[in-house]
Amino acid sequence: MFVEKNPNNYSQELKTKREALGLSLADLFQRTRISVAYLQAIENNDFHLLPVSVYTKNFIKTYALALGVDSEPILINYESYLNSRKRIQTLPLKDSPERKNIFVKIANPKIYWGIASVLIVVGIVTWLISKQYQSSSDIISSTGEITAAVSENKEQTVTSPLNTNVSSSQQTKAAPGPARNEINEQSQIKTQSIPARMENNAVKPLKEQFSLPSKNAEPAVNHKEDDLLVISAIEETWIRIKADQNPSFQVLLKAGEKFERKAASFDMDIGNAGGIKIQFKGKNMENLGKSGQVVHLRLP
Repeated sequence: MFVEKNPNNYSQELKTKREALGLSLADLFQRTRISVAYLQAIENNDFHLLPVSVYTKNFIKTYALALGVDSEPILINYESYLNSRKRIQTLPLKDSPERKNIFVKIANPKIYWGIASVLIVVGIVTWLISKQYQSSSDIISSTGEITAAVSENKEQTVTSPLNTNVSSSQQTKAAPGPARNEINEQSQIKTQSIPARMENNAVKPLKEQFSLPSKNAEPAVNHKEDDLLVISAIEETWIRIKADQNPSFQVLLKAGEKFERKAASFDMDIGNAGGIKIQFKGKNMENLGKSGQVVHLRLP
């Protein structure tokens, strides 16, 4: 802040006259209604403590009039103070050294290389994340293709023995008397030589005869019948499943589809809690969460 004290301090005359009259600043306040702080600033020529020039000029005139002193020299002194302050305010400001240092730092080639390195690292990380997400999507989409291929293999394997039996019976009917008897004897011998294990497999359900191959094959473990997990999809839902201590795998169930697996324990990350119903060990579990809510579930 600009402060000026003029050597020609005409304001000092006000203080001299006031003291000669035996008046205090409080007495002058009662007469002029000008605050004591402003009266003292006028006496001491401390113009920087006074308000805007319009009020200050009026204060000087009122104070001088109350003491019977000429206010003109004091006003001239105050005008000089105002002009000096205007000249200082119009001087051009030099650039701040801190501002210059900032531009020098930015212009430094090392800074550019640092920024470029950060951008490269961010780009690599983004690319890796996108690749990982893409591979996860491929795993989920390939589950449906594997299931379809397994179904075709089942049909071909089951129908082959049937076709063989039909051909044998046709040949038996077409053969004449002696040849037919010979064929019947051979058929009986073949029938008797079939292991009991094959006959038992023909009676068992197809689901027990053929095991579903999966991308994440689990070792054969004898589980109890009540360790069955059944997941029924109401809406399309993505699930990551870890059965016992086996590696985790992912499935994508569409509305109406079911997933079954036997294990003593399950850890699951469910992408749409409101989109599935779960039955484990014969107990139904519903209201796992809202539609679209992601939850983690551990069974039992």
